[in-house]
Amino acid sequence: KTGAYELVNSKTYKVDKNGSLNFSLAKGKNYTLLSTKEAAKVEKAILKTVTPENDKETIKNGKKTTFALSSKLNNNNVKKITYKTSDKSVATVNKSGKITAKKKGTVSVKATVSLKNGKTKTVSMKITVK
Repeated sequence: KTGAYELVNSKTYKVDKNGSLNFSLAKGKNYTLLSTKEAAKVEKAILKTVTPENDKETIKNGKKTTFALSSKLNNNNVKKITYKTSDKSVATVNKSGKITAKKKGTVSVKATVSLKNGKTKTVSMKITVK
């Protein structure tokens, strides 16, 4: 509806000697087969949208916040997101990006976004616990 491209998978399809291309896709959607060059442009544009909503935040000890990614990121292109903290004693992060402050200090929380085509991008957020 929006005209934006969404990734389907990481496969590269090849045309056989008769000029045929065989593959299966889910019903009820419109698909566009892109050249490798065109697909790289779409991938680059999607990766540009993988950014944190905020790159730093200050929270009080014992409080929680969430590592939010930019609303420009189309989650239909995302296969998986994993989170990691640089120091679990200062702040922890769960698998859905909820950050819990444990003690005063500064920590870097990283989100690794894996796209459906297999490409990944890691972004970080600085958390200061007061």
